[in-house]
Parts: sequence; C-alpha cells; structure tokens
Amino acid sequence: MAAGVMIDQVRAVVFDLGGVFLEGGPSDVKAFGPKHGLAPERWDAIREELFLTGDLWGQVERAELSLERFGRELQSRMAVHGVTVTLEDALNFMGTPDRDDRSRLRQEIVAACLALRARMPTALLTNNIREWRDGWRRRLPIERLFDVVVDSSEVGCRKPEPRIYGLVEQQLGLRGEDLLFVDDIGINLKAAKARGWQTVKYDDTQKVLAVLQSVADRHPPRRATDGRG
Repeated sequence: MAAGVMIDQVRAVVFDLGGVFLEGGPSDVKAFGPKHGLAPERWDAIREELFLTGDLWGQVERAELSLERFGRELQSRMAVHGVTVTLEDALNFMGTPDRDDRSRLRQEIVAACLALRARMPTALLTNNIREWRDGWRRRLPIERLFDVVVDSSEVGCRKPEPRIYGLVEQQLGLRGEDLLFVDDIGINLKAAKARGWQTVKYDDTQKVLAVLQSVADRHPPRRATDGRG
C-alpha cells in the first residue's frame, strides 16, 4: 500500500488536467484579484459567487455559457469595487491555458502517465471549456497518453457531479473500485470516493510520482490486444 492506495486493486488510473499535468489553475485564480489591486477579502467573496454559490463558471465548463460572457461578468464584479480590468485580463484569470508555454507542462507527470499506460488503461477527466480545447490538446500527446478523455465541455457535466464519474467508468468498462484518481481539488476527490474510487490529492509532486511508480511496478505490461492507441 502506497499513501493509502491499495495498489493491487488498481486497474486504471484517471488524471485531472489543470493542477496535475499543467501548473497553475486554482493558484492563478486566487492571485487574480490582489494582482489587479483588489483586497483579498473582496476577491474571495467574488470567487465564492462566481465559482461556487452562483455556478457561473460551472456553466462555462458545461458549455452552457461562453467564456466571453463570463469575462464580462468578472469585469463587472471587479468594477463594483472600483477595479478596472481589461476583457483580455478577465479572460486570462486562470493564466493562459492555450499559450505555447512548455514550462507550465509537468513533464514528469507526462512520463509517469506514459509508463502507466504501458501497463493499464489511463484516462483524463477534466473540467474544461470549449474555448480552450484546441489549445490544451495541442500541448499534450493525447493519443499516446490516454485510452479515454472525458471533457466537461463536451459531455455537459462536470466534477464533482456524479454523472461525469459514471461516464469515465462506462468508457473504461470498469467499476469505481478499480480506479485510482489523481486531482488537486478536494471536492472532486470526495465525489470520486463516494463512488468507490481510490484517490490521491496532487499537493506534492514527488508523493504523487511515488504512488504512480508503485502502481506501475505491481502490474505487468499490457498485451498488444489490450487496445492501446
């Protein structure tokens, strides 16, 4: 057992994208308001409204609302507190996920995922948005890394909604207890645990790599007929 994971039970590994393969994400969001001169407590209140209680960002991730509409709403919320930001800055509140900046891609996680896929199915489960899809797909060797990709903006549901976890299970053809999930957001991991998934929180790169290596070490290479692309 590594970091609470029952290694022998794992038959596939599911990865988050932002915060796991890509640096930034939540940390960029938390820093956005103060970076533009808004007091941290006021920005915390806006973040709560946009991302949790109001579900506005959830609508973007389910492709129910455009990124531009969200950006204009963010501008409006900032302006109430006397802070002006450009639409471009508002749209890049989470960094710039579609830019060609290889330094934000964690190459060690890419390597670990490739090693795992030589031994078992791997999947990507990402809360993402339609406008960023082409950008992040250009940055990752998707076909080499994953058997299954479930993108919230393509399927119309998002973590931590139960339906999106069910889609991963269905597409992998496995039960929840067969899966190990790596994500950096606690609420997403909690929802996965409720379905029987094993989980690892991405809060330390070396810890996560050690768990993934332990999983890889305990499983034989996949046969050519196992469906790797």
